[in-house]
Amino acid sequence: MRFAIPRGIIYQKLNANIICFFKAFFANLTDTKPIKFFEKEFAKYIGRKYCLAFPFARTAVYYALKAKNFPSGSEIIMPPITIKAMYDVILSLGLKPVFLDINLDTLCFDPEELSKVVNSKTKAILLSYLYGMLPDLNKITQLSKQHGLFVVEDFSQCLNGEVAEKKTGSFGDVGIYSASSTKTLDTYGGGLLVCDDDQIYATLKNYQASLTPPRRKDLLNKIKTNFIRNFATSRKAFHFMVFPLIKFLDKKKQGVTTKHLGERDLNMILELPKEWFQSYTSLQAKVGTKILSEIASQDALRVENVNIIKSKIPMLRVPVGVPSAKNVYWQLKGYFADPLKVRQQLQRRGVDVSSTSLVKIANIPSYPYSGKTPNADYLYNNALFIPVYPGLKENDMEYISCQLNELKEFFTEK
Repeated sequence: MRFAIPRGIIYQKLNANIICFFKAFFANLTDTKPIKFFEKEFAKYIGRKYCLAFPFARTAVYYALKAKNFPSGSEIIMPPITIKAMYDVILSLGLKPVFLDINLDTLCFDPEELSKVVNSKTKAILLSYLYGMLPDLNKITQLSKQHGLFVVEDFSQCLNGEVAEKKTGSFGDVGIYSASSTKTLDTYGGGLLVCDDDQIYATLKNYQASLTPPRRKDLLNKIKTNFIRNFATSRKAFHFMVFPLIKFLDKKKQGVTTKHLGERDLNMILELPKEWFQSYTSLQAKVGTKILSEIASQDALRVENVNIIKSKIPMLRVPVGVPSAKNVYWQLKGYFADPLKVRQQLQRRGVDVSSTSLVKIANIPSYPYSGKTPNADYLYNNALFIPVYPGLKENDMEYISCQLNELKEFFTEK
């Protein structure tokens, strides 16, 4: 019997979620020793001098930009697709987002296009590696240095990516990693900021010290969410319980379950939530320390699965990155002329695929700024995640490849 294939996984083990849930009731969440140890280990892992743990990546970005004290109205170049919270952070600091379109092969800024939007008001770049793909970082960082731009490098979806044996997170003035649910290094939330500059570190250390104590209830809720997602994507539970529910909901309203993690709230935030400014916990740090050494092997399994897809379906257009980069393919995107039809066909064959839950922030009607980003629009509307995560066996990848090959009529041109 072939079990249906889920759209994604939680990288933690199910029994680890159970153990952490009970530990969270009694653990001393404010013990700084495990946090400092994890910060040191993560900085060393990335190849940076310092690391500071914040409750969210958005909090780390907020304080990194706040530390620079840019004049009101300064322009920050941003990706058109990311979590909406990044947009909220920029606006809360009185800064102006400038949305730069992505390249469909690298899913990041094209250096030539980047050079066209930089002007005297541009102060910083929020560089994001969508779905584990890398651009020409040497050109981008060189351009940033020429114009004196502050680079915030969001490598949340590209941990262990490399260019010339230098890891992602070590190219920007600061690197930001979101250790949230579905990430490879998942510590039940958290934003890890890495840097080398002594002055920036000292300023951010003071901001970190000003955070309010964590609420045990919030941590328990995050662990519970991971447990539910983890159980729901286990093969048997998914096949007998979740997948039938997905098909039932789609019959009721076509496309209602298309988004990877569901729809996101698009309402404008007038004041940043207090939850964003609670301290990272010692329990999260212990989790991170324990699984840090396991990530590279998980990446290798996922990249191996990607290579199977690429070799068996050469006509399928997928992002390829640049030749000099080591992409980690946190999630593999395939481009289709009619993604909804493809999803329906694969669903009938027992393969669950989805589109991104990230927000196309360049076009939110209730927000004050927008941008024309046709490539981002195409990615948002025409790309689907193809399951390639660790845990899928060779016969699973053979099956997925076979089913996709039968849908060649929906492939887009290379």
